[in-house]
Amino acid sequence: MKFRIFSIVFILITAVSCTQDPAVTVLERYDLSFSNFQGNRLQEGEQMDVLLWFNVFVNESAPVDSVMVVFEPVMGGGAVSGPSVYVSSGKSCSTIWTMGSESFTQILRASAYDLSGTFITSVDLTACAFRESQWDKVTDSPEKGIMGMAADTVNDVTFMVTVNKLYRQGPRYYIWEEVTDPLFQAPDYPREIEIDRSGVFYVSTWGGNIIRSTDHGKSWQACTKPWPDRSHYLNLHVSNDDRLWISAADETVRYSDDGGTTWHNAGSAMTQHGVADIFRLSNGSLAMHGQDCCSLMMSDDDGQTWTKITTPDYSQKLYLKDDDEIFICADVGLTETIYSSKDMGATFGYVHDVGPSFRTAMDNIFSKWGNFYYVAIPGYGIMKSVDLHEYETFWINDDLVNLFIDHNGVLMVKGYDYQSVWYLKESSQVNSN
Repeated sequence: MKFRIFSIVFILITAVSCTQDPAVTVLERYDLSFSNFQGNRLQEGEQMDVLLWFNVFVNESAPVDSVMVVFEPVMGGGAVSGPSVYVSSGKSCSTIWTMGSESFTQILRASAYDLSGTFITSVDLTACAFRESQWDKVTDSPEKGIMGMAADTVNDVTFMVTVNKLYRQGPRYYIWEEVTDPLFQAPDYPREIEIDRSGVFYVSTWGGNIIRSTDHGKSWQACTKPWPDRSHYLNLHVSNDDRLWISAADETVRYSDDGGTTWHNAGSAMTQHGVADIFRLSNGSLAMHGQDCCSLMMSDDDGQTWTKITTPDYSQKLYLKDDDEIFICADVGLTETIYSSKDMGATFGYVHDVGPSFRTAMDNIFSKWGNFYYVAIPGYGIMKSVDLHEYETFWINDDLVNLFIDHNGVLMVKGYDYQSVWYLKESSQVNSN
């Protein structure tokens, strides 16, 4: 159990002195403080050992009565063992606090009363209780400012990139351990993370480097620098054939087929639009959507030349199913509309549409975990589907800007303020802790 003093409450009491001078008073200071950390992360129903210290300081020698301390969960619906106890100055008292399930934020209040029953003071201890099948909102580090996530469902490993830091998921899905490898020091702070089908993790840095791990994050090695003279950020993508793609403003798009050891130039059309999404079809062709609107393209010569595909309305996002069916998300009036094509982009048919509260850049729109697809529309929320043709509304949240899924299927939603992150662990996700 880790402890620290986090709260001190002072009360000044003026009493009549035993001296003849009425101007002389007795000063008492009450110190009531928990030794537990504020904001500990636990699960609903989990217990925490709570330790409380009580002290009274006076300006003259006089006996000090003990006080009665009453422990009461005032938020979250938890419970305590031994709700009240007497404690003398300079001593501690304790209780066991069981986390409730009524709210994510839990508050335990300790109130002190003198022997006549008069209230003296109180102090609060806060904790967070993660609950199954509930959206729990976190607004502190390390999730705050999340920029990317990559999950290895085979080896049960998930990494998260936030502002300038890389974290590995700990023994519980809401516990994160910072990766402090020397390769991630300035200027090479982590920026993006990707994973290929072989479980190799790739991290792009703000210093223009690519760093990889071939042993599930136990060790990290620098790849050959894509542009030797570039010393600032680049954009990293891994297509479904394990090819690495690198793009950046005013640079020719490059790719690597050997894990970042050697790099090759792609065609000029890719450089013109940048890379947002890229997939290899079963016939060897490439489908790509650039970083700007309406830039869906196909290549039959491994990315050297590209043919622009005419899409309905203002396409923004591309996804390819295993059967080569192409899906795009497009801006249409006040809606975001999904279209699909089963003939390599020759024709598109309407699938579904929703009305978002705002528009912004699209990142992880189409995600799959298990047998389900999760489609996250910024400014709207999440839809769930088994085939990307029929949808059910999974969660309405018009503050949503991005969706991430860890290796256990726990969902994490990034909020519009870039400070809020919502967790959802469904009860069916039996493999998560």
